[in-house]
Amino acid sequence: MSGSLLGGRAMSRRGFLSAGVMGIGAAALVAACGTDDKSANGDATAASKGHFPATVEDKFGSVTVKKAPSRVLSLGRTDHDVLLALGIVPVGVFQFVPTMKHGVGVWAEDRLKGATPKFFRPPFNFEEVGALEPDVIFNVQSSGDDAEYKTLNKYAPTIGLPKNTAPNQVPWQTSTKLIATALGQPDQGDKLVAQTQAGLSAVAKENPKFNGRTVSILLAYGGKVGVYTANDTRMQVVTAWGFKPSPYVKSLGTTDYFVDLSPEKMDDADADLVIVLSQQGRPKKDTFAQYPQIERMAANKEGRMVYPEDPNIGLALSAASVLSIPYVVHELVPLVAKTLS
Repeated sequence: MSGSLLGGRAMSRRGFLSAGVMGIGAAALVAACGTDDKSANGDATAASKGHFPATVEDKFGSVTVKKAPSRVLSLGRTDHDVLLALGIVPVGVFQFVPTMKHGVGVWAEDRLKGATPKFFRPPFNFEEVGALEPDVIFNVQSSGDDAEYKTLNKYAPTIGLPKNTAPNQVPWQTSTKLIATALGQPDQGDKLVAQTQAGLSAVAKENPKFNGRTVSILLAYGGKVGVYTANDTRMQVVTAWGFKPSPYVKSLGTTDYFVDLSPEKMDDADADLVIVLSQQGRPKKDTFAQYPQIERMAANKEGRMVYPEDPNIGLALSAASVLSIPYVVHELVPLVAKTLS
């Protein structure tokens, strides 16, 4: 399972918004969306703002970007959001799901400046990678596969999975800072992180009823239901609002980021708040018809379940980036606040 809503089984190592939140949290997060550079050649122009050479450390060692890149390839599942927040339009992106017609989420489309990058999905076609003639490749939010990294590095300096992290558990703060630093813009990376964190903190401050409440996030996919563990990127966002992992989620540890739930285990995943995402992006009634074990949960019967009807909300939560988090705050927090009111 990748970090998108394309999920499968466990993989190892890898009312409404208060006026205050709308005024503080959303505003701070909008500010966090990066530069306002709208030049037609945004990829080269924005990258040239960095200081080079720039050296970073990833899982595989030290990587140096010697000069400002004009052709940036983004293969990490959400690396492109950070690049776009910095004003850099990649020549290619990891297409999270087929419904992303421009290769990025709705929260980032305007930052493409009319461009449509080349789409990639693993296993990557390395001939297509070479054909793009990238100057640098970002594969930060990735599987951290050694063979893949070595092959990509033959085409251009490649920044891979951060050291001391696991796939689908890389904090958005870490990936943002790593990418920005590799592009010679560490201060801008710090700024993006600080502004985004300020917005998340504002959600917690303006919604004290979130504090200490337990949460589980479920995914309905392929006839199965699973739950995300405490270190998964989705949980990182929601717990930043003051929630804490449910006892069952906490008991799962952090080796896996996602674990299947058998029908008889569904009640174990109950929490003060249960968020249900759908791989297929189906309406709630259709999902409940296919997955009656979700409908039978106490959280649903007692009104403690949130099911975002807009699939983009689930995708934004899954992306967990400096561009998608503002979308999550704007769209999901009101649903949560209403549910817990």
